Amino acid sequence: MPTALLQLLWLASPALPVGGFSYSEGLEAAIDAGVVHDEGSAQGWLLDQLQLALGRSELPLLAQAIAAWVRGDAARVIALNEWALATRETSELRRQSEQMGR
Repeated sequence: MPTALLQLLWLASPALPVGGFSYSEGLEAAIDAGVVHDEGSAQGWLLDQLQLALGRSELPLLAQAIAAWVRGDAARVIALNEWALATRETSELRRQSEQMGR
């Protein structure tokens, strides 16, 4: 139990900015605007992010990248990565994607 708690605390630590923990994707703004104010509204906001954003862009791209990786098609993986970076609307979003990928 203590080991599991410690591992959970490491994931929640601001000293470990990795993956989805490094950027909120607008959650702070949604909280400030009162859109997210309790567990139910947080759940709705997260589901919207999955369905409207990730489900339409990131997840299909990830599926293609995994399939290419399994085939050993490194050129396709690189091409998908380059396409993903080129479709980011701003240089800040490109840097965010690159940082989260690392």
